[in-house]
Amino acid sequence: MFKQAIRRYSALPKWALEPAFKDVNPAAGREFRHEIEAAEHHAKGTSQFWIKISAFVAAPAIALTAVNTFFVEKEHAEHREHLKHVPDKDWPRDYEFMNIRTKPFFWGDGDKTLFWNPIVNRHVSHD
Repeated sequence: MFKQAIRRYSALPKWALEPAFKDVNPAAGREFRHEIEAAEHHAKGTSQFWIKISAFVAAPAIALTAVNTFFVEKEHAEHREHLKHVPDKDWPRDYEFMNIRTKPFFWGDGDKTLFWNPIVNRHVSHD
């Protein structure tokens, strides 16, 4: 009765209200459900595996790398502090490929890069 009322007052065509699959195969449905459950079980196991890999391998590796980087950068900072008194004109010019400017930058004084850091970067001119 409800179906007839929907068909009577609906603007949809008659074929749109009929089931999409008339010949249903229950065995194929059970097989499909079994495959979906197996995939879900596999996904749960795989996700747990990668959570454990992340927690017990990746996180300690990142922590050890961070500790190592801290000490290396601390040594670099001490070295920079030691060489702070050396003026730019007396800085060694070993690398001719550094600070090459074919045309000036369109910001600042035109000679320093966008990410210039006066504490870390030295301005060595190759005149």
